[in-house]
Amino acid sequence: MYRLLSTDIDDTLLAPDGTLPEANREALRRMHEAGIAIVFCSGRADVSIHGIASTILPLADDEYFISFNGARVVTADTRRIVTRQYLQQPSIASIVAYAKEKGLHVQGYLGDEFLVETLTDTTRTYGASTGTKWRVVDDIAAALPDGSPKLLFIGAHELLVEHRDAISAAAGPAEMMFSKPHYLEIVAAGVNKGTALSRLASTLEIPIEETVAVGDAANDVDMIRAAGLGLAVGDAHQVARDAADIVLDSRASDGVMKEIARRFFGL
Repeated sequence: MYRLLSTDIDDTLLAPDGTLPEANREALRRMHEAGIAIVFCSGRADVSIHGIASTILPLADDEYFISFNGARVVTADTRRIVTRQYLQQPSIASIVAYAKEKGLHVQGYLGDEFLVETLTDTTRTYGASTGTKWRVVDDIAAALPDGSPKLLFIGAHELLVEHRDAISAAAGPAEMMFSKPHYLEIVAAGVNKGTALSRLASTLEIPIEETVAVGDAANDVDMIRAAGLGLAVGDAHQVARDAADIVLDSRASDGVMKEIARRFFGL
């Protein structure tokens, strides 16, 4: 019997165009009403997750989000921080300096805002797609004395792959992953969705064997492997498919949550 479902958001719950299929909304509501703990787990900021989750379920502070690829776990309603593990300022300064030198777009996070040093179309597009506000600062590292849950590079996939090793060297001990082909994410060493899911399940006193996790991308792999049952959506990237116990028949746009509710929760 499974008691918790941890779901990625982009291209897992939301269709590729960013819309929420009604079949996914209704299936999550049925599972929630049946007493299944629904955990939204994303590389997104928790303010962005909140904007999506609030259109699906009545949110309360005995429910949780895993945000920033596991760097934060927060309560669903008031977004009180339960756990956090941030990338620290020396790493941030080194990474941002490299981005400046190479002309790459990088952004940090403070509260409910993301920080950039130059306002570009990339800034506006990201803000609109995630429902997140931005702030332009003179120096990202100086604006983040207490660290950042993550740094995000946005650019063509080939360009980010070309610079990935150098960015990793600049970051020092850290984790790096692609959440989308054009999003390269950097978080503190040891941070990932799987570790966050395991800790949250322990907090909720739910054995990890009674958890289900579903995703589509490289940043979902640790979560898929950590769960009692790891699922990949039908059009998932190969790394997620390889990590999964089961590759589903459906995609986000097909209403994959309906398949999950039927096959694994009997709803």
